Parts: sequence; C-alpha cells; structure tokens
Amino acid sequence: MAAFARMEAGEWRLGTLHATAWQWGPGQHSIRAHRVGTDIDGNPWRELMIYYWHPDREQIRSLSFHPDIPGIGRGVGEGTIKFDGDRAESALELYQPGSRRKLAARWVFDGPDRYRDILLEDSGRGLAPLAEWEYARSVELSSPPVPAAGQVPTPSKSIQAFVPFLGRWEGRDDGRAELVQSNFHWMEHLDVVALSVKGESKANKPDHLLDAYFYHHVGGDELRCVAMSSSGGVFEGRVTLSNDRDLELDLTRYEGDASDRRLVRFEFAPDGTLRTREWLVEGNDLTLVLDIIHRRTLEPQQD
Repeated sequence: MAAFARMEAGEWRLGTLHATAWQWGPGQHSIRAHRVGTDIDGNPWRELMIYYWHPDREQIRSLSFHPDIPGIGRGVGEGTIKFDGDRAESALELYQPGSRRKLAARWVFDGPDRYRDILLEDSGRGLAPLAEWEYARSVELSSPPVPAAGQVPTPSKSIQAFVPFLGRWEGRDDGRAELVQSNFHWMEHLDVVALSVKGESKANKPDHLLDAYFYHHVGGDELRCVAMSSSGGVFEGRVTLSNDRDLELDLTRYEGDASDRRLVRFEFAPDGTLRTREWLVEGNDLTLVLDIIHRRTLEPQQD
C-alpha cells in the first residue's frame, strides 16, 4: 500500500468540478478516496473508492460506490489496481441495475502534484478510451457542498435495517478496562453505512481498530459487508436481518496465510444498549471471541 502515500496530502481537484480527499484506514492496510462535487443543478454528489491489501489474493483490491444516476441507478464497483513507478493500472467491474460494465483506468503521474486519469471501457471489442481527466493537488481543502432545499436524500429500502444503529456508541469487551468506540454513519448520496471502531492505546489516544462498510450489492441483490482491521485482516461476507431489528454477519476472515469463518451479531436489548458478539465457526462449533455491550453517546449524523 506504500504507493498510495503520494495521495494523502491535501486533496486532488478536477478544476472546480469535484475534489477527492484520501484517508488511511486502520494500520495503513487500506485507504479510501472520498470524492465530492456538484451536478449541473448544483446538488451535491459523492463517490467512494476503497483500496485494500487482500492477504489471501495477494493483491490490492478495490471497492467503489457510485451515486444514483437518473434512469440508471446506483453503482457498485469491484476490481484491482497495480502501481509501477509513476503509473497505475486498474481493472473494475461496475454493477448497475440490470447491467455489468467492464472498465479500466490508467493513472499517469507528472511530478508529485499532478496526474492524468484515463478511463476505458470494454463494450465487447476490447478496451477503448471513454474519458480523460487531469487532477492537481491542492493543499487547501474544499468546503462541503450544501444540498439544495428539498433535495436531502433518505435511506433506501435496502439500507433501512441499519438506521437504528446510526450514531456513536461506547462499550467494553466483556468487562475489560479498554474502552471501544464505534461510529455508524450513513453516507447519504451513496446509501452506504460505514462503521469505524477505535480503542484506547497505551498513549491514551484513539487507536483505529477497524473500518467496515455495509451496502446493498446491486449485482447480487443482497446486503454485504467488507471490513479491514489494523492487523491487516480482511472480512468479507453477507448480512441478514433477524427479529426485524438485529443484524447477523456471516463472514470469512483472511489474515496472513490463514482464513476462517466468523459469525457476528448486533443485537438490541430492551434498555436500548447494543450487544456485539463475534464467534469463530469451526464446523458446528462456535467459540466466542468478542462480547461488547455498547451505550449510545451521540445521535446519528449524516456524512
């Protein structure tokens, strides 16, 4: 992931159309690019690209979320990227309602503060150029765009199950002293719920433990989760709703040379607390590895 270090300072602008800010994930095993701009009517839109090292596939994977395009719908992209000096090559399958597109991108850097992004698409006759953009770094960060009156979106039906979890929570693992802080927030223009988990390090500063993303995959028509930990672990799997309000995650964990199955449950108690439990699954046996009771500390906020 070291090649992404050139991206993190400031933000990358495409003229006045949009700007992309980069942020490292836990342990710098992942990085995400959050792109913000406005459409022709002045309404804000967002894109989110996540790049992470996958220990089992031994490659940098990408996961991207694209806004709702009138007449087309939202998009979810999955792919890979490779760096070679001042160039990068990526391949992407973009899932949109009723379609799957094969795309590729080439980044060509011209010094530390400028690069060219060439987008290509395979429509059945091989890759052909589709668009090209020039990005330049800005040390100053742009102000978030303000939605027009009456244009604030609401969670889709697919993502409604996550609404009760939105906000900040605090808890301790099975009575231990270490405090764990969890923040569920909804990225409204992408209909994605992002979870950030932090703990207290020995220096009494927040230790970024985990990032997770919950989303509806339009290609598979199912709820999915992808998560990255500070130790380099990657979790991938499906999300199901139980008891009309609790969530169950059936995940495969990849870390180092090993992989295993994990079952995670988010369950509400009558007093409003949230219990998070994680089990290691071996055949028909479940071994509890995590048990945290959370209390809400902050009401939901939009990103």
